[in-house]
Amino acid sequence: MKRTSEDNQAARTATAGPARGMPPAEHESRLRRLITELRRRHLDGAVITHPVARFYYTGVASSAGTLWVDVREGPVFAVDFRYLFMARAALPFMPCELYKPGAAASRTPWLKRARQWRRCGYEGREPASALQARQEQLPGVEEWEDIDSLILAQRAVKSAREQRALRRAIAANDALLAALLPQLRTGLSEWDIRNLLRREADRFGQGEAFGTIACVGANAAECHHVPGDDVLEPGQPLLLDFGVKLDHYCSDMTRCIAPQRPRALFRKLYRIVHEANRSAIAAIRPGMTGQEVDAIARSHIGKAGYGKAFGHGLGHGLGLEVHEDPSFSPRSTDVIRPGMVVTVEPGIYLSGKVGIRIEDVVLITRDGCEVLTQSPHELVLPL
Repeated sequence: MKRTSEDNQAARTATAGPARGMPPAEHESRLRRLITELRRRHLDGAVITHPVARFYYTGVASSAGTLWVDVREGPVFAVDFRYLFMARAALPFMPCELYKPGAAASRTPWLKRARQWRRCGYEGREPASALQARQEQLPGVEEWEDIDSLILAQRAVKSAREQRALRRAIAANDALLAALLPQLRTGLSEWDIRNLLRREADRFGQGEAFGTIACVGANAAECHHVPGDDVLEPGQPLLLDFGVKLDHYCSDMTRCIAPQRPRALFRKLYRIVHEANRSAIAAIRPGMTGQEVDAIARSHIGKAGYGKAFGHGLGHGLGLEVHEDPSFSPRSTDVIRPGMVVTVEPGIYLSGKVGIRIEDVVLITRDGCEVLTQSPHELVLPL
């Protein structure tokens, strides 16, 4: 589903309200796929506590709660009193039970069932203390298997509803930039620009997807520069890396905004980076590895003589988090599949001189990819 001119106009004029979630059927479908994978691995169940994974499977935004997934009996969401009523309203297809610290297993049906498990999945990204606590709760489990890669792989391929959500978030980011450009002028500090962008992120979404990177002049050579007091002077370029979060999904974009008369070095490096961005996007096909995609842009920059000045990976997955699987990098063995949403962001960074990065978001399709970011590449600062 491609964006129309009407969609773009709506995004430019819309003001976002509170975040909207997915319908219960989306989370029920995700859990069914998870249970299928757990069965394939001959696991009796899994315990999920990481906030993002918990939200992915339940749609409940909470600071606490445990998702107990029994492959025979189905899932149970155990949560304390603060979120119990909200969880029951959001999850009509799943029992939501009150969690009481220290409650005996005999009085906790889902824990009683879990104590019959022999092989259990856990999240390796959680602290070691969390696994230790589970081992004490479930002394009958003989084998614990890290299922982080399973969960991350499931999240990497976006459903049709997720793709629509990401399209809206990316359209909101395009609208944010269009609204921001007329407000930019020399004399503003990086911090001023960051504050303008943050205000627009609250207007077009539910705030920033990550801390805005605003770099004037040579500060752009720092990939993750922290906005400071440096002021945008006449003749300086401006690099902006920013994203808005809309309905829980993240967007991401980087643009280099040129002065009226950019210097020759800026023009030269910008052309090289732009060509690397375009060549990688044109070559993307399902079945390629992240390493193969990265190599296309990296080779182009290397042949131009700036290989050592491109020190980061070409891109990363995008979804509920701003950095997800898969990745495009020299070491990535991730195989890209239709439904994945990934950034393409080559760059060249010369310390003390200039930094160039151009970042677009693409959706992997059956025969290539679709560029979701619609903002122009070549932007000039207003007089």
